[in-house]
Amino acid sequence: MSFTPPCCPHAGCPASKPSPTFAYGTAGTYVRRCDRRLVQRFRCASCKLTFSDQSFRLDYRFRKPQLDKAIFESFVSKVSHRQIARVLRTRRPTVERRLRRFGEHARAFQEVLLEGKRVTGSFSLDEAESFETDRRLMPVTLPVLIERDSRFLVHLAVGTLPARKSTSPALVKRRQEFVAKHGKRRSGSRAAVKSCFESLAKHTDEQARVEVLTDLKASYPGILKEVFGKRPVAHGKTSSKEKRDSKNPLFAINHTLAMLRDGVSRLVRRTWCHAKLRERLQLHLWIYAAWRNFVRYVTNERRKETPAMAIGVEKEAWELTRLLRWRGPYALLLRGQ
Repeated sequence: MSFTPPCCPHAGCPASKPSPTFAYGTAGTYVRRCDRRLVQRFRCASCKLTFSDQSFRLDYRFRKPQLDKAIFESFVSKVSHRQIARVLRTRRPTVERRLRRFGEHARAFQEVLLEGKRVTGSFSLDEAESFETDRRLMPVTLPVLIERDSRFLVHLAVGTLPARKSTSPALVKRRQEFVAKHGKRRSGSRAAVKSCFESLAKHTDEQARVEVLTDLKASYPGILKEVFGKRPVAHGKTSSKEKRDSKNPLFAINHTLAMLRDGVSRLVRRTWCHAKLRERLQLHLWIYAAWRNFVRYVTNERRKETPAMAIGVEKEAWELTRLLRWRGPYALLLRGQ
């Protein structure tokens, strides 16, 4: 057998947590109907229930695994869910299920490949804005942290923003109705930015001087001090009103945010593909990050390396098919979606 199950995938089993001493036995094989692949079946020694090596694959319970690569590529190519379904002659729920599964897979993929590694360089953070369901009542912020030279996406987050203020009687009425139904919408910008800096602190050497470049937003210095404490941090600031050309110190992060808006259908300006739920937007961002960091080259002028190669995390580019076949720690991956 080439695959060793890390645990029992059945939630109620005492052996459902990954363990090197997990006891199991083989229970025959079967041929998967959709692609005629031979699948090994196992039997858990604790609960006596059977499972297979398919239980730990990304395409578990997918009836059309041949669509996975095309759907993933569409997710990073500014294509809406309905259009993906139309082009591939499938149903929209088929696409939506893969967004949830691929998003968790991509999140775990980056987490595992960065585990124990230290990144170096000059980093930059900025926030983009979008919305969920309603542009005025439910805006969201998207802080993105990158390494400037490699354009490696260290972390992305999504946080809420308060409803837009307006003197329009119609909007005032809508806002009052929204508050009465859902409560006052608070700003989650600080928490989202903090999660980005915490990820940076986790993956940089504690003794190394960390260089971070941001715009002039007043909350950034306090968050940096809260996260890094007494660690040496050089915080550079540049006005976001400066000309956005290649000479601007924020050019790398501005370019990254522009690519993000161009690749993720939910972030395109003036679109009806906007996010309905910010949780789904976060999953979509992780899909884009995995593709951007490990599959796509840095820029058109730097086609020989990916951001992960440029920053020293990986030695070679990942083929998308290989990324989809990657099996990470079972505890990090959500199943039953």
